[in-house]
Amino acid sequence: MIRERYELVGLIIFTALAILPSVPAMLLFLRCVARKGGASRRKKLVQLLWATLAAFVMYAMVMVDGFVLEPNWPEFDTVTLSGKVSKPLRILHISDLHIEKTPTRRDQWLVDAVKRLNPDLILLTGDVAQMGNSDVASVRPVLEALQAPLGVFACVGYDSVTFMAKAAPHIRFLCNEIAVLNLGTRRIALAGLEPVGNRSRLYDAIADADYRIVINHTPDLADEAAAHRVDLYCCGHTHGGQVRIPFWGAIITNAESGKRYEAGFYQRGNTTIHTSRGLGLEPPPAVQVRFLCRPEITLITVEPRAE
Repeated sequence: MIRERYELVGLIIFTALAILPSVPAMLLFLRCVARKGGASRRKKLVQLLWATLAAFVMYAMVMVDGFVLEPNWPEFDTVTLSGKVSKPLRILHISDLHIEKTPTRRDQWLVDAVKRLNPDLILLTGDVAQMGNSDVASVRPVLEALQAPLGVFACVGYDSVTFMAKAAPHIRFLCNEIAVLNLGTRRIALAGLEPVGNRSRLYDAIADADYRIVINHTPDLADEAAAHRVDLYCCGHTHGGQVRIPFWGAIITNAESGKRYEAGFYQRGNTTIHTSRGLGLEPPPAVQVRFLCRPEITLITVEPRAE
């Protein structure tokens, strides 16, 4: 019910903003129709032409930005946290790649970025290949470039683990499973969650680790993870809405948590929550657009906490 309410409000605001540039032209058109002749009518016609041209230019700019520029203009974000680690831990969080059969500019950008960043650990939070893309050859070049000393770990969105094992066997999918990593003198525990199954045992299994990370495709389990006092919860799924409205944010997140964790970083007690805007686009028939919501990858550096 809450989710339906915020989506309705967002759509109303979006519709109002969408028609706003055309309002002056529509008002001038009505005035021109009401006037029967004379210099005043000609003046109104000139004003109508200028208002129509201004509206056209504004709509064209938005369309070019949403359909051409932003989808192919990834953003690299960085944040520094503190935790119980013996030396800095560089985590690259990537979500919602939606790798297409045909290579995109985003794919090459990602390959170059990973080589340049050289992270210690890479986390993929679901929807790696685009829905319907079962071509291993199209996915492999991108995923082979994802390499890190502590490993590459993933959780599932609508991914096929069998398909992913063929495309990138070095990526370990954690399906209600944990992995324990050693970084210096500290133990880093990583749990990959699914929305079904016994998750309490996973939280218990990582409770004694020095730094605890949970990955899940959606933000819907963020509060649960915070209640178990994990250090970092990484997710995606929302795409940040793909289309955002100034001062409102995402219109639709497709998450049960609604706008609560729609994009970016949040702090809930001991837990830092990061919802990535993702790198790819929702599969057709969804509109292939991003507006005020550039694709992103995020480097999270965990520095040793003073004790």
